[in-house]
Amino acid sequence: MDEELRRLEVELASLRPNRPSRALSDRIGVQLASRAGGTVVSWGWVGAAMGLAAAVAVVVFPLQKSVATTTAFRPVAAKDVLYAAKDEGYVQLVDGTPAHRLREYHLDTITWKNPSTNASLSWSVPRDEIRVIPASFQ
Repeated sequence: MDEELRRLEVELASLRPNRPSRALSDRIGVQLASRAGGTVVSWGWVGAAMGLAAAVAVVVFPLQKSVATTTAFRPVAAKDVLYAAKDEGYVQLVDGTPAHRLREYHLDTITWKNPSTNASLSWSVPRDEIRVIPASFQ
């Protein structure tokens, strides 16, 4: 099993991500510029990168028959941890409706386990969640 994991690590280490498109870079620049005055850090790009890594793993594992037959991991646990929240105050929606905006920062952790070898794998992904609640001033 150690040799199989070593081969997988070598293959994964040789993979390189594609460069982002110019349009994506421009959109990220605009978003960063609009938030320059605040202290909010978006973790969405990390989730996208982790999703891409998971997709690569799904593609790589079936290609290696010896690895695919010995590493049948199944999800066994999922955990969501709220580690910060920021009250962003009242905002006005596009249609003029007043609303209250709350930003929450979560860490989602999923654990997989291989029942035949008892090996386990955990994957943690940070996530931002924005809640917009209609406000009533009465």
